[in-house]
Amino acid sequence: MMKQKQKQQTWLSTMLLLLACAGAWLSLAHAEEEEETASMTLNEVVELIEPFAQGCDPKPERGHIEEMVLNKQDASHESKCFRRCMLHQFEVMPAGKTEFNEEKTLDMMNMMFSDRQSDSKTIFAKCNQAGSGLTDECEAAHSISMCMLSEMRDANYKIPDVKE
Repeated sequence: MMKQKQKQQTWLSTMLLLLACAGAWLSLAHAEEEEETASMTLNEVVELIEPFAQGCDPKPERGHIEEMVLNKQDASHESKCFRRCMLHQFEVMPAGKTEFNEEKTLDMMNMMFSDRQSDSKTIFAKCNQAGSGLTDECEAAHSISMCMLSEMRDANYKIPDVKE
């Protein structure tokens, strides 16, 4: 019973932090519509995300978190594993799988881009196969994420830039 309550509190804390991050990104995206120079600094984003690293194994160093935030295509394996860890925490990528959960992924995308639901579904369907054939969950998480980011940018999603 105690473990169940602790798990619920951890899940609630994770969701609250996710909503805070999503809120920051949404306000940033809205600000960009009004002023093209609006963005968050790398340090600000890393500070928002660092609490998620506590439950990760291996625990990432700050440089790994920065690589993930900057969406480095050639990220280190540790950075890719931190991305996988975050995706596990948000139940977007189930443990032991090399693809994303469709419902959870689309819920997150639609929360941030509610006017692009059809496009999001198309991007998900295309990119969720990017991890096909990979056995390393970290590599799959990175491949799918990089595909989705690229496709979303190509489709003119308003994705805020992070200032280094």
